[in-house]
Amino acid sequence: MAAPRRAVPAALAWVTHPVTCVALLVLVVNDHVLKAALGTWWTGKLSDAAWLVVAPALLAALLAGASRLVGTTRASARSCAAVSLAAVGAGFVLTKTSSVGAQAASAVLSAVAGPSVVLADPTDLLALPALVLAWAVARAASSTPGRDRRPALAWAVMLPVVVLATAATSQMPPTGASRIAVVDGRLLVSSLDDGSWYVSDDGSRWQLVPSYDDDAEQLSRRFDRAGGTVENVCAPSGDECFRVAAEGLGVDRSDDGGSTWSTDWAVPDDVLPALAARYQPEGRPLHTVGVALLPTADGFRVYAANDGDGLAVRDEDGTWTRLGFTYRSPDERVVPLPGEPTRLTHPLPAGVPLAVPAALVALGLVALGPPRGTTGATRTAGRLLAALAVVVSALVLWADAAWAVVAGQQVGADVTLGPLVAPALLWALTALGAAAVTVATALLRGRRTVAYVVLVGIGVALAVGLVRPSVLAAVTAVAVLAAGAAAARTTSDQTDETRAAPPAY
Repeated sequence: MAAPRRAVPAALAWVTHPVTCVALLVLVVNDHVLKAALGTWWTGKLSDAAWLVVAPALLAALLAGASRLVGTTRASARSCAAVSLAAVGAGFVLTKTSSVGAQAASAVLSAVAGPSVVLADPTDLLALPALVLAWAVARAASSTPGRDRRPALAWAVMLPVVVLATAATSQMPPTGASRIAVVDGRLLVSSLDDGSWYVSDDGSRWQLVPSYDDDAEQLSRRFDRAGGTVENVCAPSGDECFRVAAEGLGVDRSDDGGSTWSTDWAVPDDVLPALAARYQPEGRPLHTVGVALLPTADGFRVYAANDGDGLAVRDEDGTWTRLGFTYRSPDERVVPLPGEPTRLTHPLPAGVPLAVPAALVALGLVALGPPRGTTGATRTAGRLLAALAVVVSALVLWADAAWAVVAGQQVGADVTLGPLVAPALLWALTALGAAAVTVATALLRGRRTVAYVVLVGIGVALAVGLVRPSVLAAVTAVAVLAAGAAAARTTSDQTDETRAAPPAY
């Protein structure tokens, strides 16, 4: 069992080695500062080189930790380093030389850090020599005396930072509909900063052509040959024309071939700031940048590319509708204009934030009875845990409301570390609150009462989350709370009576 114990501190020393830390710093600064300011070819290569130094250390730490968990005696510092270097190198080559590898890497990073894209670019293989530096750091970390006793706090600090930094290099830019055209009878839409295309024959069914797909480059060339995004289009008759409005979100229309124009559709300028504020995170500017005319069996449709506001469409009957970014995914929603009804999306599912408060109320109702036969220290510990559960549940309720966004936007996207952090943090706090109230119940009222208090929390959460309408959900939640508290109170009383009864001889 000695080998797994040697592998873990060696991997930790590798992660916290000065060279690894410098590479991590370069990765973060390059991705969040230099790429935005310069965006040249060498910023991309710099990210690849820094990632090849950092990623093997992270993988070795994960392998060493896994070897300790399963108790294998075959893992060693050298084997963990060799496997991690080989895996990172092979994965990098596969990703940069094939569309399949790029697609897989994009899917993994999107699951870890939100919507991300990795491009297949064989020239990035120039960064592979950075693995030699990573290998040298691994050898130094495993052989330097005194590194086996690094504080465990480094795991909690360094590893999450490394994970976030390795994912940050491929974060997608803000979503926008900035390129649009009808090419060979098909509607093409794309963002200015993304090589992916969304293609439709009828405007209702869309096909994604990712940037790493060979067809994406062909579509880009055909788009450019067709003239790219235009600000003025006319119907086949030549009399009815449409053009981009001079400012803001809007499209003008002409019935005389462009001699005179009038507003056909527009979002009032005075509501644009409020509409922009509804986008979280802040996206691209809200203004119409291009129009395209798509012939249909019943006439034609006009599509307006509105950059940060997505698409808008004029149907054959002349009715305009904001589509937003619904062409990108079935899960996308149109952000309502100010004044229109809104629905908020919260980090946690409906009812979940109320589970711990409901359990606390049930515990409070049970605790109104005579004190259970426990020591003063036990009761104090139970009350402290209950107080902790109160604080944690209050924090969860506040954050779940504060981080809610208009339906259709990324929940928690304005949180510092990204859209996945808000739900993960609130789920963790909810679990902490549930554990605290569970142990508090066991200390204050006995283990038999725990099941009832826990069931009250789950029942109230399910009632609020599933029962409709809201009035019936509230009535059901109150009934669950009352019934559960009464049952817990009865069980607690019977337990106390049993403890108080003198033994029978």
